[in-house]
Amino acid sequence: MAQKPRQPVPQPNPPTVEQAGQILAAAWEQDEDWGTLVWLVMVTGLRRAEVLGLRWSHFDLKGRTLKVQRNYLRARGKSYEKSTKTHQERRISLDAETVEVLKEHRQRYEQIAKSVEIKPHDDAYLFSHEPSRDRPYHPDAVSHRYANMCAAIGIDSHLHALRHYSATELITAGVDLRTVAGRLGHGGGGATTLRVYAAWVGESDRNAADILGSRITRPSRPGREQL
Repeated sequence: MAQKPRQPVPQPNPPTVEQAGQILAAAWEQDEDWGTLVWLVMVTGLRRAEVLGLRWSHFDLKGRTLKVQRNYLRARGKSYEKSTKTHQERRISLDAETVEVLKEHRQRYEQIAKSVEIKPHDDAYLFSHEPSRDRPYHPDAVSHRYANMCAAIGIDSHLHALRHYSATELITAGVDLRTVAGRLGHGGGGATTLRVYAAWVGESDRNAADILGSRITRPSRPGREQL
């Protein structure tokens, strides 16, 4: 007889564009691998488990696409991989600058592998402290490092906020809701995206109205000049 309580409406709190630039600069100052991770989350909106589950085989750098198909999780002292939250594989297009960032990241991996006489392979994780890249960063360590980095530069943020940043920037830029939902891996054809980012969708809609209104001229009515 009991009814499930309604979930509270999400309240995303993404960093501003200025803060995003400060966060990226701070990440790259720490080290290039860490900067690459922060960059990739910011431009793709990947979940933490998704970005940690990325392997080089998931990228088509020539085709400029990324395949998201695995989550890397840790619970009760054990690490494991599973399918994505929606249990569906998705592909995300990458911009030219991100492709260059990833090519440089790959070069660093190959240099480290060569220095310890390990052959680079495409099953290697993108983000790992191990020269062999056979185990990714610890999920909690990534979240703590990001939060501590932001606190050090006076910004209150958490890693998931970069996912919100990616979504809100796309929506306010006028990208259609279905495309944004596809990049984020939201189900329901955009219903989840609309529920979470309703405020930004509304702002984008107002901008659209202003654009349309500015492109047409209201015709004058007969006798209007005499009023």
